[in-house]
Amino acid sequence: MIGFVFSAALFSLPAINTPLKILFCLVLTMTVYPAVKTDPAVMRGFGEDLILIAGREVLIGLVLGYLTRLFFFAISMTGDLISVTLGLSSAQLYNPMMASQGSVIEQFHVLIGSMFFLLINGHHMLISALVQSLDMIPVGLLSLNTGSLAEVAMFGQDLLVLTIKMSAPVMAAILIANLAMGILGRAIPQINVLVTSFPVTIMLGLVVMFICMPLFALEMNVLVDMTSAKLLQVLKTL
Repeated sequence: MIGFVFSAALFSLPAINTPLKILFCLVLTMTVYPAVKTDPAVMRGFGEDLILIAGREVLIGLVLGYLTRLFFFAISMTGDLISVTLGLSSAQLYNPMMASQGSVIEQFHVLIGSMFFLLINGHHMLISALVQSLDMIPVGLLSLNTGSLAEVAMFGQDLLVLTIKMSAPVMAAILIANLAMGILGRAIPQINVLVTSFPVTIMLGLVVMFICMPLFALEMNVLVDMTSAKLLQVLKTL
């Protein structure tokens, strides 16, 4: 529980202080404990074996939490790609979800993604995956292998493809606009293309971004389903 709460998206926000996170861990533990399947022979004693078992359980929680954070990494990367394309990457704000600096467009996408995640009960999905992990991997029976690492790597690859798909409309529109401005500059040399292109690019990019918001919501739905499926696949390989 500790590894999951301190690494999972939303639950690990810096705005949530440590005592509250520990209290949430205790509440989750008391709620889930009746469904935990344990072997009395495995849990007997307080020696080195018990410490090793606790370390394994923390590792499972960290893996699950890291996979859920990849959901927001993909959304953050989408906003970052769009901001770089629009030339707005220098406008930085503190991103509480990623605990780092981010552009305004990136922050906007992370906020939209967070609201969508809560709207579809994504936090319930995380807790459900945690409970399923206790059924699929009984306490003390974790066996690490390369299959889980391969699943995480494939998940990262799928996220990269989905990130490009979500930012593709704006990037394509800006590419066409830059080509048009280049042709216009060659046809009418009196126009200062370098100065004129900045407001045109920003306005066009923002318009296309808001027009494509329904598509962005659909892709986020795909991203949530992909994250849920990948969580189960990783649990099966552990």
